[in-house]
Amino acid sequence: MRRLATVVAVLVLAGCGGTPGAGPDPAPSRPSPPATSTPPSTPPSSPHTTPTPTAGPTPAPQPALVEGIDASHHQGPIDWGLVAAAGIRFAYLKATEGTGFTDPRFAAHRAAAVRAGVAVAGYHYFQLCSDGAAQAEHFLDVLGDQPGGTTRLAPPALDLELAGSCAKPPPRASLLAQVRAFLRTVDERLGTTTLVYLYPDFEERFGFAPDLAGHPQWVRRLGDRPPARDWAVWQYDDRGSVPGVRGGVDRNRGTIPIARR
Repeated sequence: MRRLATVVAVLVLAGCGGTPGAGPDPAPSRPSPPATSTPPSTPPSSPHTTPTPTAGPTPAPQPALVEGIDASHHQGPIDWGLVAAAGIRFAYLKATEGTGFTDPRFAAHRAAAVRAGVAVAGYHYFQLCSDGAAQAEHFLDVLGDQPGGTTRLAPPALDLELAGSCAKPPPRASLLAQVRAFLRTVDERLGTTTLVYLYPDFEERFGFAPDLAGHPQWVRRLGDRPPARDWAVWQYDDRGSVPGVRGGVDRNRGTIPIARR
């Protein structure tokens, strides 16, 4: 997901028994030999009891990884019926950037994805030199009322990158405060926990992943090897091929918690 001022993410998450039982009962002690010159007979040995393991906690079922894409107006028209038929279960669509830009295809893409049965959410491309709370308000305005009474929803996402933003970003502490203001505003309003995408060059410079560990993370690592750090969504291809999408598209894999409203 690397776009400039016109660019594009559910959820999910990648995910895990018994306590040894009691040991065998001790063999019964042998009786003392009687006071007689006759050699004592050896008592028959008693078999040990077979150890019975105690029941441990039932392991929590691991959520299945599902396939997803992220897209913006750069992909042009998308046939979401073909996308869903190809096994894509979630989609992140660029909704907004900064405090004024709205992706011109967001609303149409979202409505068509919902009709096709794809779990869908918007993402916001963060402008590093702009007020975080104001960006959140713009994002929320564009998201508006989620379409349909039983729409399948993935959590919204925040895209943090260096490209396409101000030439001289603010100091780390100031920028982190603005990012947190955005996340707090969105999470409180929507009653959710926003997914955070940290582009590798951004994370290398600012190292926000530990500070934002309370939010599920969307990690970019192209290829077959999953990311080394914890992730809920893994972006493994930025030129993937999916029926219904013209040209390359970002491919993702994850465990997306889907809410129904």
